Amino acid sequence: MSELNKTLHQLTLAQYLLALVFLLGYGTALGSMFGRTGRLRALLLALIAAAGFAALTQPWEQGVLLVLCAIGGIGFFIAIAWAFSAITASDRRAAAPQAATRAGRSPELRDAAALAVAQAAHAVKRRRRHRTT
Repeated sequence: MSELNKTLHQLTLAQYLLALVFLLGYGTALGSMFGRTGRLRALLLALIAAAGFAALTQPWEQGVLLVLCAIGGIGFFIAIAWAFSAITASDRRAAAPQAATRAGRSPELRDAAALAVAQAAHAVKRRRRHRTT
């Protein structure tokens, strides 16, 4: 582990730039912002940048290890984001009936509103009949 720490402290500007290109390309390849060909090109760019990063790192095995750690870190981030999304989606599904009730979309409120409208319409008709007689 101390060798990996030493390698991290000895990174050059070219290695940082290749790591940045790898992370951007890999993230773009995973996303859905571009079509299939755009994602394949981003993946190819990420692979070339990862190979260049590993080739410039002494020893190259530690460069490969750093690339794999970056892939694992991105995967961990995606898993955490998915878990938060699933938790909030279940909260939204549980809160949907309450929101519908507050918004007046529950069947009981709809039936009560329909009955009130019918009663009001009947009262208006009765008043009109009384005025004409």
